[in-house]
Amino acid sequence: MKRIIHIYIFKEIIPNFRTALIVFTFLVLAGRILRLTEWMVNHGIRLSQVLLIALYSLPYVLFYTLPMATLVGSTIAFSRLNEDNEITALKSSGTSLFQILPPVVTFSMISYLLASFIAIYLIPISKSSSSRLLFEVARSNVSIGIKEGVFNDSIPDLVLYANRISAHNQIMEGVFIFDERDPGLPNTITARKGSISSDPNQMSLQLHLIDGSMIMVGKDLESSKMLRFDSYDLNMDLSDITNGFSSRSKSRKEMSISELRHQLKKTKTGTVGYNKLTMELQRKFSIPFACLLLGIIGFPLGLMTRSKGRSWGTALGVAIFVIYYILLSGADSLGRTGRLNPVLAMWIPNMVMGAATYVLFWHKARDK
Repeated sequence: MKRIIHIYIFKEIIPNFRTALIVFTFLVLAGRILRLTEWMVNHGIRLSQVLLIALYSLPYVLFYTLPMATLVGSTIAFSRLNEDNEITALKSSGTSLFQILPPVVTFSMISYLLASFIAIYLIPISKSSSSRLLFEVARSNVSIGIKEGVFNDSIPDLVLYANRISAHNQIMEGVFIFDERDPGLPNTITARKGSISSDPNQMSLQLHLIDGSMIMVGKDLESSKMLRFDSYDLNMDLSDITNGFSSRSKSRKEMSISELRHQLKKTKTGTVGYNKLTMELQRKFSIPFACLLLGIIGFPLGLMTRSKGRSWGTALGVAIFVIYYILLSGADSLGRTGRLNPVLAMWIPNMVMGAATYVLFWHKARDK
Protein backbone atom coordinates (compact mmCIF):
# COMPACT_ATOMS: atom_id res chain seq x y z
CA MET A 1 0.00 0.00 0.00
CA LYS A 2 2.80 2.43 0.88
CA ARG A 3 4.46 1.75 -2.47
CA ILE A 4 1.23 2.56 -4.32
CA ILE A 5 0.83 5.81 -2.34
CA HIS A 6 4.41 6.82 -3.05
CA ILE A 7 4.04 6.18 -6.80
CA TYR A 8 0.74 8.08 -6.83
CA ILE A 9 2.27 11.14 -5.15
CA PHE A 10 5.34 11.02 -7.38
CA LYS A 11 3.15 10.95 -10.48
CA GLU A 12 1.21 13.90 -9.10
CA ILE A 13 4.36 16.00 -8.75
CA ILE A 14 5.96 15.29 -12.16
CA PRO A 15 3.34 16.92 -14.48
CA ASN A 16 3.24 20.09 -12.36
CA PHE A 17 7.03 20.22 -12.30
CA ARG A 18 7.27 19.71 -16.07
CA THR A 19 4.73 22.45 -16.81
CA ALA A 20 6.40 24.90 -14.42
CA LEU A 21 9.84 24.19 -15.89
CA ILE A 22 8.65 24.81 -19.46
CA VAL A 23 6.81 28.03 -18.54
CA PHE A 24 9.62 29.53 -16.44
CA THR A 25 12.31 28.60 -18.97
CA PHE A 26 10.32 30.12 -21.82
CA LEU A 27 9.71 33.33 -19.88
CA VAL A 28 13.42 33.72 -19.14
CA LEU A 29 14.39 32.93 -22.72
CA ALA A 30 11.68 35.18 -24.23
CA GLY A 31 13.72 38.38 -23.94
CA ARG A 32 16.79 36.75 -25.46
CA ILE A 33 14.73 35.20 -28.26
CA LEU A 34 13.30 38.62 -29.14
CA ARG A 35 16.81 40.09 -29.28
CA LEU A 36 18.00 37.23 -31.48
CA THR A 37 15.00 37.70 -33.77
CA GLU A 38 15.94 41.36 -34.09
CA TRP A 39 19.45 40.31 -35.12
CA MET A 40 18.01 37.97 -37.75
CA VAL A 41 15.68 40.64 -39.21
CA ASN A 42 17.94 43.70 -39.04
CA HIS A 43 21.39 42.15 -39.49
CA GLY A 44 20.78 39.12 -41.68
CA ILE A 45 21.89 36.54 -39.11
CA ARG A 46 21.06 33.00 -40.21
CA LEU A 47 18.23 31.14 -38.48
CA SER A 48 20.59 28.24 -37.72
CA GLN A 49 22.88 30.61 -35.79
CA VAL A 50 19.94 32.06 -33.86
CA LEU A 51 18.76 28.58 -32.88
CA LEU A 52 22.28 27.57 -31.82
CA ILE A 53 22.68 30.64 -29.61
CA ALA A 54 19.30 29.89 -27.96
CA LEU A 55 20.34 26.26 -27.49
CA TYR A 56 23.65 27.22 -25.88
CA SER A 57 21.76 29.56 -23.52
CA LEU A 58 19.44 26.79 -22.36
CA PRO A 59 21.68 25.03 -19.75
CA TYR A 60 22.43 28.29 -17.93
CA VAL A 61 18.73 29.21 -17.90
CA LEU A 62 17.74 25.74 -16.67
CA PHE A 63 20.30 26.01 -13.89
CA TYR A 64 18.13 28.74 -12.31
CA THR A 65 14.63 27.69 -13.43
CA LEU A 66 15.07 24.10 -12.25
CA PRO A 67 15.02 24.96 -8.50
CA MET A 68 12.02 27.23 -9.06
CA ALA A 69 10.12 24.54 -10.99
CA THR A 70 10.99 21.98 -8.31
CA LEU A 71 9.48 24.18 -5.61
CA VAL A 72 6.36 25.11 -7.59
CA GLY A 73 5.79 21.54 -8.81
CA SER A 74 5.90 20.16 -5.28
CA THR A 75 3.76 22.97 -3.87
CA ILE A 76 1.02 22.64 -6.52
CA ALA A 77 0.91 18.85 -6.18
CA PHE A 78 0.33 18.89 -2.41
CA SER A 79 -2.00 21.86 -2.70
CA ARG A 80 -4.20 19.77 -5.02
CA LEU A 81 -4.01 16.70 -2.80
CA ASN A 82 -4.91 18.77 0.25
CA GLU A 83 -7.69 20.66 -1.53
CA ASP A 84 -9.36 17.38 -2.53
CA ASN A 85 -9.01 16.02 1.04
CA GLU A 86 -6.70 13.21 -0.07
CA ILE A 87 -4.11 14.15 2.56
CA THR A 88 -6.86 14.07 5.20
CA ALA A 89 -7.89 10.61 3.98
CA LEU A 90 -4.31 9.37 4.21
CA LYS A 91 -3.91 10.73 7.72
CA SER A 92 -7.24 9.14 8.75
CA SER A 93 -5.99 5.75 7.53
CA GLY A 94 -3.00 6.03 9.84
CA THR A 95 -0.46 7.38 7.33
CA SER A 96 1.73 10.09 8.84
CA LEU A 97 3.33 12.95 6.99
CA PHE A 98 6.72 11.30 7.51
CA GLN A 99 5.46 8.27 5.56
CA ILE A 100 4.40 10.56 2.68
CA LEU A 101 7.84 12.18 2.56
CA PRO A 102 9.87 9.51 0.58
CA PRO A 103 8.45 10.36 -2.90
CA VAL A 104 9.09 14.06 -2.22
CA VAL A 105 12.71 13.36 -1.27
CA THR A 106 13.14 11.08 -4.31
CA PHE A 107 11.77 13.76 -6.65
CA SER A 108 13.93 16.45 -5.06
CA MET A 109 17.01 14.23 -5.29
CA ILE A 110 16.45 13.66 -9.01
CA SER A 111 16.14 17.42 -9.50
CA TYR A 112 19.34 17.92 -7.48
CA LEU A 113 21.28 15.41 -9.60
CA LEU A 114 20.00 16.97 -12.82
CA ALA A 115 20.99 20.48 -11.67
CA SER A 116 24.42 19.18 -10.62
CA PHE A 117 24.97 17.62 -14.04
CA ILE A 118 24.03 20.91 -15.71
CA ALA A 119 26.33 22.93 -13.42
CA ILE A 120 29.36 20.65 -13.64
CA TYR A 121 29.26 19.54 -17.26
CA LEU A 122 26.80 21.41 -19.47
CA ILE A 123 27.28 25.06 -18.42
CA PRO A 124 31.07 25.22 -19.04
CA ILE A 125 30.63 23.61 -22.47
CA SER A 126 27.63 25.73 -23.48
CA LYS A 127 29.19 29.00 -22.26
CA SER A 128 32.40 28.37 -24.19
CA SER A 129 30.52 27.35 -27.34
CA SER A 130 28.18 30.34 -27.05
CA SER A 131 31.09 32.77 -26.70
CA ARG A 132 32.76 31.39 -29.80
CA LEU A 133 29.56 31.44 -31.85
CA LEU A 134 28.72 35.00 -30.79
CA PHE A 135 32.22 36.06 -31.76
CA GLU A 136 31.89 34.50 -35.21
CA VAL A 137 28.48 36.15 -35.68
CA ALA A 138 29.81 39.54 -34.59
CA ARG A 139 32.89 39.16 -36.78
CA SER A 140 30.76 38.48 -39.86
CA ASN A 141 28.51 41.44 -39.07
CA VAL A 142 30.33 43.86 -36.77
CA SER A 143 27.42 46.31 -36.60
CA ILE A 144 25.65 43.89 -34.21
CA GLY A 145 28.05 44.82 -31.41
CA ILE A 146 27.69 48.57 -31.89
CA LYS A 147 25.05 50.22 -29.70
CA GLU A 148 23.91 53.79 -29.90
CA GLY A 149 24.60 56.11 -26.98
CA VAL A 150 27.29 53.75 -25.63
CA PHE A 151 31.09 53.92 -25.77
CA ASN A 152 31.82 50.66 -27.60
CA ASP A 153 35.30 49.19 -26.99
CA SER A 154 34.86 45.73 -28.53
CA ILE A 155 37.43 46.61 -31.22
CA PRO A 156 40.98 46.48 -29.75
CA ASP A 157 42.60 49.90 -29.14
CA LEU A 158 39.61 51.76 -30.53
CA VAL A 159 36.59 53.33 -28.84
CA LEU A 160 33.53 54.18 -30.94
CA TYR A 161 30.50 56.23 -29.94
CA ALA A 162 27.42 56.91 -32.07
CA ASN A 163 24.69 59.26 -30.94
CA ARG A 164 22.13 57.50 -33.13
CA ILE A 165 22.11 54.35 -35.27
CA SER A 166 19.42 53.71 -37.88
CA ALA A 167 17.86 50.26 -37.43
CA HIS A 168 17.06 50.13 -41.15
CA ASN A 169 20.44 50.71 -42.80
CA GLN A 170 22.82 50.90 -39.79
CA ILE A 171 23.86 54.49 -40.65
CA MET A 172 25.45 56.16 -37.62
CA GLU A 173 24.96 59.82 -36.76
CA GLY A 174 27.09 61.93 -34.40
CA VAL A 175 30.14 59.64 -34.51
CA PHE A 176 33.07 59.93 -32.11
CA ILE A 177 36.16 57.68 -32.39
CA PHE A 178 39.28 57.47 -30.27
CA ASP A 179 41.96 55.49 -32.12
CA GLU A 180 45.13 54.54 -30.23
CA ARG A 181 46.33 51.65 -32.38
CA ASP A 182 49.47 53.72 -32.90
CA PRO A 183 50.55 54.62 -29.31
CA GLY A 184 52.82 57.33 -30.63
CA LEU A 185 50.06 59.14 -32.53
CA PRO A 186 46.57 58.65 -31.04
CA ASN A 187 43.72 60.11 -33.11
CA THR A 188 40.40 61.58 -32.11
CA ILE A 189 37.86 61.60 -34.94
CA THR A 190 34.41 63.15 -35.08
CA ALA A 191 32.01 62.83 -38.01
CA ARG A 192 28.46 63.80 -38.84
CA LYS A 193 27.66 60.37 -40.30
CA GLY A 194 29.32 57.00 -40.65
CA SER A 195 28.76 53.39 -41.61
CA ILE A 196 30.56 50.16 -40.78
CA SER A 197 31.18 47.14 -42.98
CA SER A 198 33.31 44.02 -42.80
CA ASP A 199 34.73 41.37 -45.08
CA PRO A 200 34.97 38.04 -43.19
CA ASN A 201 36.97 36.44 -46.01
CA GLN A 202 39.65 39.14 -46.01
CA MET A 203 39.38 39.60 -42.24
CA SER A 204 39.06 43.37 -42.70
CA LEU A 205 36.84 46.05 -41.22
CA GLN A 206 36.09 49.48 -42.67
CA LEU A 207 34.53 52.55 -41.08
CA HIS A 208 33.29 54.98 -43.74
CA LEU A 209 32.96 58.47 -42.23
CA ILE A 210 31.35 61.59 -43.78
CA ASP A 211 31.86 65.28 -42.97
CA GLY A 212 34.16 65.29 -39.97
CA SER A 213 37.53 66.15 -38.49
CA MET A 214 40.56 64.36 -37.10
CA ILE A 215 42.77 65.61 -34.28
CA MET A 216 46.23 64.03 -33.94
CA VAL A 217 48.22 64.67 -30.75
CA GLY A 218 51.96 64.10 -30.61
CA LYS A 219 53.57 61.72 -28.14
CA ASP A 220 55.04 64.67 -26.23
CA LEU A 221 51.51 66.15 -25.89
CA GLU A 222 52.93 69.48 -27.07
CA SER A 223 52.08 69.27 -30.76
CA SER A 224 48.77 68.55 -32.49
CA LYS A 225 47.25 68.60 -35.95
CA MET A 226 43.66 68.98 -37.06
CA LEU A 227 42.39 67.78 -40.42
CA ARG A 228 38.93 68.22 -41.86
CA PHE A 229 37.47 65.75 -44.36
CA ASP A 230 34.38 65.25 -46.48
CA SER A 231 34.89 61.51 -46.65
CA TYR A 232 37.32 59.25 -44.79
CA ASP A 233 37.74 55.46 -44.61
CA LEU A 234 39.25 53.97 -41.46
CA ASN A 235 40.57 50.48 -42.16
CA MET A 236 41.70 47.78 -39.74
CA ASP A 237 42.58 44.12 -39.65
CA LEU A 238 40.11 41.82 -37.91
CA SER A 239 42.77 39.15 -37.38
CA ASP A 240 43.83 41.05 -34.25
CA ILE A 241 40.39 40.45 -32.81
CA THR A 242 40.47 36.77 -33.79
CA ASN A 243 43.88 36.24 -32.21
CA GLY A 244 42.74 38.02 -29.09
CA PHE A 245 39.79 35.69 -28.76
CA SER A 246 41.67 32.50 -29.45
CA SER A 247 44.29 33.34 -26.83
CA ARG A 248 41.97 34.80 -24.23
CA SER A 249 41.47 33.17 -20.84
CA LYS A 250 38.26 31.37 -20.11
CA SER A 251 35.67 33.27 -18.12
CA ARG A 252 34.68 31.91 -14.70
CA LYS A 253 31.41 30.47 -16.04
CA GLU A 254 33.28 28.57 -18.76
CA MET A 255 35.60 26.84 -16.29
CA SER A 256 35.16 23.33 -14.99
CA ILE A 257 35.56 22.52 -11.29
CA SER A 258 39.20 21.45 -11.75
CA GLU A 259 39.97 24.63 -13.74
CA LEU A 260 38.40 26.81 -11.07
CA ARG A 261 40.44 25.12 -8.35
CA HIS A 262 43.61 25.48 -10.41
CA GLN A 263 42.90 29.17 -11.01
CA LEU A 264 42.24 29.71 -7.30
CA LYS A 265 45.73 28.41 -6.51
CA LYS A 266 47.22 31.09 -8.78
CA THR A 267 45.06 33.94 -7.42
CA LYS A 268 45.92 35.94 -4.32
CA THR A 269 43.65 35.17 -1.38
CA GLY A 270 41.29 37.95 -0.34
CA THR A 271 41.20 39.75 -3.67
CA VAL A 272 37.97 40.39 -5.59
CA GLY A 273 39.10 37.94 -8.27
CA TYR A 274 39.70 35.24 -5.66
CA ASN A 275 36.26 35.85 -4.11
CA LYS A 276 34.53 35.62 -7.50
CA LEU A 277 36.28 32.37 -8.37
CA THR A 278 35.44 30.89 -4.96
CA MET A 279 31.78 31.80 -5.28
CA GLU A 280 31.57 30.43 -8.81
CA LEU A 281 32.98 27.13 -7.54
CA GLN A 282 30.56 27.01 -4.60
CA ARG A 283 27.63 28.00 -6.84
CA LYS A 284 28.03 24.73 -8.75
CA PHE A 285 27.13 22.89 -5.54
CA SER A 286 24.88 25.28 -3.60
CA ILE A 287 22.20 25.97 -6.24
CA PRO A 288 21.71 22.26 -7.12
CA PHE A 289 21.44 21.56 -3.39
CA ALA A 290 18.71 24.22 -3.25
CA CYS A 291 16.61 21.91 -5.48
CA LEU A 292 16.64 19.36 -2.68
CA LEU A 293 15.53 21.89 -0.06
CA LEU A 294 12.96 23.69 -2.22
CA GLY A 295 11.37 20.42 -3.31
CA ILE A 296 10.89 19.37 0.31
CA ILE A 297 9.66 22.78 1.49
CA GLY A 298 6.96 22.59 -1.17
CA PHE A 299 5.38 19.76 0.83
CA PRO A 300 4.34 21.80 3.90
CA LEU A 301 3.68 24.87 1.74
CA GLY A 302 1.13 22.93 -0.31
CA LEU A 303 -0.61 21.80 2.86
CA MET A 304 -1.02 25.44 3.93
CA THR A 305 -3.10 26.41 0.86
CA ARG A 306 -6.10 24.13 1.24
CA SER A 307 -8.79 26.79 1.42
CA LYS A 308 -7.24 29.06 -1.21
CA GLY A 309 -6.81 26.69 -4.15
CA ARG A 310 -3.94 25.60 -6.35
CA SER A 311 -3.39 29.02 -7.92
CA TRP A 312 -2.47 30.33 -4.49
CA GLY A 313 -0.04 27.45 -4.15
CA THR A 314 1.67 28.57 -7.37
CA ALA A 315 1.87 32.17 -6.17
CA LEU A 316 3.24 31.08 -2.80
CA GLY A 317 5.89 28.90 -4.45
CA VAL A 318 7.01 31.76 -6.71
CA ALA A 319 7.12 34.14 -3.71
CA ILE A 320 9.36 31.75 -1.76
CA PHE A 321 11.72 31.44 -4.71
CA VAL A 322 11.86 35.24 -5.10
CA ILE A 323 12.90 35.44 -1.44
CA TYR A 324 15.57 32.80 -2.10
CA TYR A 325 16.83 34.70 -5.14
CA ILE A 326 16.99 38.00 -3.20
CA LEU A 327 19.02 36.26 -0.50
CA LEU A 328 21.29 34.78 -3.17
CA SER A 329 21.84 38.16 -4.87
CA GLY A 330 22.53 39.93 -1.58
CA ALA A 331 24.97 37.27 -0.41
CA ASP A 332 26.66 37.33 -3.81
CA SER A 333 27.29 41.08 -3.56
CA LEU A 334 28.66 40.79 -0.02
CA GLY A 335 30.86 37.84 -0.98
CA ARG A 336 32.39 39.62 -3.98
CA THR A 337 33.53 42.55 -1.87
CA GLY A 338 34.85 40.31 0.91
CA ARG A 339 32.44 41.66 3.52
CA LEU A 340 31.19 38.10 3.83
CA ASN A 341 33.17 34.88 3.51
CA PRO A 342 32.68 33.87 -0.17
CA VAL A 343 32.11 30.22 0.70
CA LEU A 344 29.54 31.10 3.36
CA ALA A 345 27.89 33.64 1.03
CA MET A 346 26.82 30.95 -1.46
CA TRP A 347 25.36 28.73 1.27
CA ILE A 348 23.49 31.30 3.40
CA PRO A 349 20.31 31.15 1.23
CA ASN A 350 20.29 27.35 1.59
CA MET A 351 20.72 27.66 5.35
CA VAL A 352 17.72 29.98 5.53
CA MET A 353 15.62 27.68 3.32
CA GLY A 354 16.73 24.67 5.35
CA ALA A 355 15.63 26.32 8.61
CA ALA A 356 12.30 27.31 7.03
CA THR A 357 11.78 23.74 5.79
CA TYR A 358 12.38 22.34 9.28
CA VAL A 359 10.00 24.80 10.96
CA LEU A 360 7.18 24.40 8.41
CA PHE A 361 7.41 20.61 8.24
CA TRP A 362 7.37 20.06 11.98
CA HIS A 363 4.54 22.58 12.32
CA LYS A 364 2.40 20.61 9.86
CA ALA A 365 3.47 17.25 11.32
CA ARG A 366 2.10 18.29 14.72
CA ASP A 367 -1.06 19.77 13.22
CA LYS A 368 -3.94 17.46 14.00
